[in-house]
Amino acid sequence: MAQINGWMSIPDAYANALFAGAGWDSITLDAQHGLFDDRAVRDTLHALSGPTPRRLVRVPRNDPALVCRALDLGADGVIAPLIDSVADARALAAAAWYPPRGSRSFGPGLGALRAGAQPYEAYASQIEVWAMVETFPGLEAVEAIAAVDGVTGLFIGPNDLALALGLASGSNREEPLMMDAFSRIIAAAKAAGKDCGIYCTNPAYARRMLDLGFTMVTVTQDTALLRAGAAAAVAAMRA
Repeated sequence: MAQINGWMSIPDAYANALFAGAGWDSITLDAQHGLFDDRAVRDTLHALSGPTPRRLVRVPRNDPALVCRALDLGADGVIAPLIDSVADARALAAAAWYPPRGSRSFGPGLGALRAGAQPYEAYASQIEVWAMVETFPGLEAVEAIAAVDGVTGLFIGPNDLALALGLASGSNREEPLMMDAFSRIIAAAKAAGKDCGIYCTNPAYARRMLDLGFTMVTVTQDTALLRAGAAAAVAAMRA
């Protein structure tokens, strides 16, 4: 089943609870380019205590301490940026999974509350581990990255991928060069039995990406909705 994802950059638990209640399959807390720090991630994950939506954290970098920390705070999965190689993907997977599959240290903290009555180890066996393919080396190694055990999905960052391919930054891409890259990444994920996601900024484009073969689409983010809603209200009054 396709996963409809909402993206959050504003580090406020109340605003995040309002956003998350819209009916998303999953939401992402952006600790890389958004304003989430460790405390904001903790407070928001704790505030969103229900079983849905699933809660992902994009960590600032592919660092074992940051990956483990996000999961200990109660994330249902992580999205790691700038995965350039098999070595990067293996390091990500090792940080996310407990032995014998990985090397994550046990001490789930708030994550144990998320697990409820079931043992946390059982809950942790259902996490999502997304490797971002957004560089030229990552694209060239995408088939091998997708095959790494413990990586559950590939996620495209279109801005960085466009820059890597010599284009201007931007989302919702249509260029043949980008579409060819998308097709290669989707095919790699499918061949490995993994999911494939992409960041989009509007529902119409996101629906097209689902038709193309993506299994997770980010549809929009909180800052865009806030800006658009405020501008629309002011425009209506000026008119």
